[in-house]
Amino acid sequence: MFEHIVNEANVPLSRITTMSVGGPCRYYVVPKSVEDIRFVTAICERFGWKLLIIGNGSNVLVGDEGFDGVVMHVGKGLKEYGLQDGELYAEAGVALPRLAYSMANEGIAGFDFMAGIPGSVGGGLVMNAGCIGKEIGDVVSSVTHISDTGEVITSSAEELQFSFRRSWFLERRHIIVSARFRAEAASDPAQVMEATKRAADIRKGKFPINVKTVGSTFKSPPEGPHPGRLIEEVGLKGFVIGGAQISTVHANWIINQGSATASDVKRLIELMQTTVAKQLGIQMEPEVLFV
Repeated sequence: MFEHIVNEANVPLSRITTMSVGGPCRYYVVPKSVEDIRFVTAICERFGWKLLIIGNGSNVLVGDEGFDGVVMHVGKGLKEYGLQDGELYAEAGVALPRLAYSMANEGIAGFDFMAGIPGSVGGGLVMNAGCIGKEIGDVVSSVTHISDTGEVITSSAEELQFSFRRSWFLERRHIIVSARFRAEAASDPAQVMEATKRAADIRKGKFPINVKTVGSTFKSPPEGPHPGRLIEEVGLKGFVIGGAQISTVHANWIINQGSATASDVKRLIELMQTTVAKQLGIQMEPEVLFV
């Protein structure tokens, strides 16, 4: 069906998600261009197949039954980036920490916070990802995306309604292809690299590393209350269901200990949410996206 695009059938999604859980999909495809994406979306529309876009596989929880449709792994195929006409151009699959360090090496300021975000450009834009008080929506100037009818659109940052862990894309079936970011030469390039390393170190110091996880389970508003503290306050830090554990390093993270299923993870999320609501009267909003 997708002969000219890298593809496989019945691929376990545990292979491409950072939590390493999730059943198989009908087709798995890796697009290399805008035309590839338009072709796949047209095929899905023609046959009535569901379509799931994956960036680097973080912040998403796929069920054990899998996904009865096409998974398009943009994070593996669209990885070009570079400075163009005074702006940073980056395709949707580029890892945000890679951008941070690349810009620091170029002596470009303003991207240091991305070193602390374990995600891709596309996923970061959808969720308006952030770290150390700065969000991706603060530095983006425009985003090119493909509508559900195949139209290629470029929208300004103002049109995309960025707010805390939200964007215009969350409510729509548009596919992000690339983005442009404001870039300014730093007065002291060494300071930019130092700030970039500091952002990465802050993340490493606060959160578990080298583990299988989606990242933050619940949204953590800058003004609080912070979910990790709430979950710890109700006594759930370290709690285990099946092969999934609430991290002992940071209680807003769930860790796959090696044998976790998506069901284990979902049950933990529900336990965290209901226990905090019952004991503290606070409703925590999930940051992870359920498929």
